[in-house]
Amino acid sequence: MNRFTTILLLTLVAASPLVADTISPAAASQQIDDLLAKDWAKNKLKSNPPASDEVFVRRIYLDVVGRIPTYRETDEFLKSQSGTKRAELIDHLLASEGYVQHYFNFWADILRAQTQPQNGGGSVAGIAYTNFIKDSLRTNKPYDQFVRELVSAQGNVWANGAIGYYMRDRDMPLDNMAATVRVFLGTRIECAQCHNHPFDKWSQMQFYQMAAFTYGVNSNDYNGGSMKGVRNLMKDHEQDMRQKIKAAGGKPDPTLIAEQEKLRVQTKHVSEALNQVRNPLRYTTLDLREKALQLPLDYKYPDAQPKATVQPAVMMGEKIEAGDKASLLVAYAKWIASPENSRFNNVIANRLWKKHFGQGLIEPVDELMDNTAATNPELMAFLEKYIVSMNYDMKAYLRAVLNTRAYQNSVTREEVPAGVAFHFTGPLLRRLSAEQMWDSFVALINPTPDMPNLPVRQEAEKRILSSKKLSDAVESLTPEELLSGAEVAGKKYAEQARMLKEIQIKILEAREEGDKDKVRELSKESGIIQQAGQRAVNEHVFVPALKKLARNISVKAAAGPGEELAGELTPAADSMMMKGDGKMETVMSQIQIDGYDRPKKTTEQIEAAQAEQKKVMLDEATYFGIVEKEQKAYLQYRQQQMRTWLRSAEIESPAPRGHYLREFGQSDRETIENANAEASVPQALAMMNSTLLPQIMERYSQLMLTINKAGNPDEQIDAAYVTLLSRKPTAKEKSVWLDAQSKGLGTIDDLIYALINTQQFIFIQ
Repeated sequence: MNRFTTILLLTLVAASPLVADTISPAAASQQIDDLLAKDWAKNKLKSNPPASDEVFVRRIYLDVVGRIPTYRETDEFLKSQSGTKRAELIDHLLASEGYVQHYFNFWADILRAQTQPQNGGGSVAGIAYTNFIKDSLRTNKPYDQFVRELVSAQGNVWANGAIGYYMRDRDMPLDNMAATVRVFLGTRIECAQCHNHPFDKWSQMQFYQMAAFTYGVNSNDYNGGSMKGVRNLMKDHEQDMRQKIKAAGGKPDPTLIAEQEKLRVQTKHVSEALNQVRNPLRYTTLDLREKALQLPLDYKYPDAQPKATVQPAVMMGEKIEAGDKASLLVAYAKWIASPENSRFNNVIANRLWKKHFGQGLIEPVDELMDNTAATNPELMAFLEKYIVSMNYDMKAYLRAVLNTRAYQNSVTREEVPAGVAFHFTGPLLRRLSAEQMWDSFVALINPTPDMPNLPVRQEAEKRILSSKKLSDAVESLTPEELLSGAEVAGKKYAEQARMLKEIQIKILEAREEGDKDKVRELSKESGIIQQAGQRAVNEHVFVPALKKLARNISVKAAAGPGEELAGELTPAADSMMMKGDGKMETVMSQIQIDGYDRPKKTTEQIEAAQAEQKKVMLDEATYFGIVEKEQKAYLQYRQQQMRTWLRSAEIESPAPRGHYLREFGQSDRETIENANAEASVPQALAMMNSTLLPQIMERYSQLMLTINKAGNPDEQIDAAYVTLLSRKPTAKEKSVWLDAQSKGLGTIDDLIYALINTQQFIFIQ
């Protein structure tokens, strides 16, 4: 904003009663509507008409929990006689697990959260990072706290999933800083990495000064004291050998030369074994190191010389006093997420507004400049002040926005050209995102689509705990113990290398002879040989380490009160010799250690969990009128449904290539907000020719159960419309369907197919 606009807004904020320190969401909703009405009057516009309950219920489910409502949910809302049923539904959805699922997708797009980072950031770090985002939403963590925890993240992945924010940009600190400024401050500074910004005021020096705050953030593999000790021991051995050769004087004895070469080869294979020790613990630690940032060699501005060391300095607002690296990083995070940082407040208020109205008060949301002005400056100032006054409670902010008359108006269907002001007489017509499309299909299949998928979550937790378990186990070894195990495994790697070389020669000979069967047999043998080194590491490093950790914990537990952990070795672990594929999962499952492994559930706990799940499913069966003799088959089908039809937030982020989510335009999470909601040929083909629709129309899907529960054909048509579009068909639509039936489209499957491929289904109205 320019100086005049800034002074004007500050005057409005200071003079207006809108910006009291605290204000209820209901009062905030009214104030938003009043400010919008004032803007409409000024621009000679009329409010869009109010949306019907049928339109509202579908919109609010899609906007808050990311899917269409089930027939049962729609029916219960439409039949409610409560005068505040819309506000009640908003509260219910904001408190639901569906909100967590949907808003995770929103933030995953912005933060580029990947379960399996493409840049080698580590799958465990990716899982912990996505869990951190979900847990933050689940606990309604204040937005400013959420951001501070991301920007100041340090430690191990099992203790702090927020370190995934930096692991996501492993070894790319300049890119990470540019993303931080863009996402949280709405400012694109990346152009200034190579030269002064051509369209904004930011200089190349300012870019590097900002980057200096986080340049020392260092993403590590496991590198504990035992591993350092081993490296020191190996260096000592090498130094001893050099001293022997030096002491020999002149030309060393051939025996000594041979001994040196033997040590070199041994060191090489021991290093291979140590790398296998580190592999399961790749990219699990984030720390700070003293690392000075220098200007690039081609720096050409008069304020500094090329390769000059850069001191950290903020690009706007109050200065941050220099301190040690840790305190400086915390101060930097506080500066970003500060109530006094107007750009921070503006960006989150504007982002959440755009999420539900389809366009921001400022566009683009992440390209703010000093002369940027909102289409409704007074409303923008109020929203910024309001979210701060609510201590960055995103649900409170959303509650105020969603309860406005403006949000609950009919949509604006006309496209708003770039650069033309939109005055929010109602939300814009929006196409479903990839995740909303997929999750709506899940809702058509699963009668209780937001039921937590516990096996998926437990597997994620297990992988994170396994990292801690392995790290602590290796750390329990002395350097001498670790080196001893690595030396034994190193011999196996040496033998493995020799055998692989021999077998490769045999494979080449078999190929020359054209003996394909022998090539296949030898290739299979080669695969088995390649696992020998890993099995040796498991047997001689990980198993002893895990056993020692278990024994140490058992000793601590026996030491006296106050110690709650106890270690236990399974019978299989005591006589364990690694065989088979040599996977680490085998080792981990055979050595159970309390505090690191999920406690085994008692028979009573298992039966209670099964009973709770069965209760929900039997309630569904009763609702749909499934007779008792069919209920066993229904329960089996539902359990299979829950394993195969996961909500988008429970699948890898992003989904694997070829998944429907990717066909529908899901972001690859490589760049910020990279999703594509436009129509595409792959999406059209998926909707017309894939196996998706047949699965939606299986006997026990929510859609077909609802339709089959209806009595006569007319009621079935109504049920199909309500399930898919949250409304009954109009008289004209029934007439069109009757006409289609007379021309050969006689089944309910034909109607479902037609409705799913309409714009009414794939748009939020």
